[in-house]
Amino acid sequence: MPNRTPAGSVPLDALEAEEIAGLLAEAAAVTGALAGDPAAEAACADAAPDRDGLQDLHLALAIAAADLDEAIAEHTGIPRP
Repeated sequence: MPNRTPAGSVPLDALEAEEIAGLLAEAAAVTGALAGDPAAEAACADAAPDRDGLQDLHLALAIAAADLDEAIAEHTGIPRP
């Protein structure tokens, strides 16, 4: 049977996708909580220089988690909270 995965994509099963969505949501919560802390902002600047601080990283992670939740529901029929 041929692999019908589009070039450049990585197939995930539903449980893996749910775990990744959960991790993204948790990371978004942590970055949101740390936003404004000078030491955390400095660490963010070093680790994610393309982001404009922790608030920007928080928003990007939250959007990624929401997008993955939507894809999980659309492609697996598994509703996410």
